[in-house]
Amino acid sequence: MSAQAKDPRLDLLEARREHNAGTQVENDRLPAGSSMYYYCTTCGAHVATKPEGWWQDPPPKHCATCKDDIQDGVIARDDSYDDWLKEHGRSKYAER
Repeated sequence: MSAQAKDPRLDLLEARREHNAGTQVENDRLPAGSSMYYYCTTCGAHVATKPEGWWQDPPPKHCATCKDDIQDGVIARDDSYDDWLKEHGRSKYAER
């Protein structure tokens, strides 16, 4: 019996995570009244920018690609970008 082939979308997820590491904006460091930036909880890609205090339309938790991969069962729902960052010793924010 042969081993099941790895889905190539997992390699693309890894590449997205590598690309997004160190690129996120630290919302809590922005001046009051600044727009808030939201990121995919699976790969760290930017998914929305909303005015501070915006509540009518919550930002998505996942980018379109990760959402599709989760629905297809390629990525587990609990596979988080934050966990990946910790495992790889990376930061989501740019070095200062």
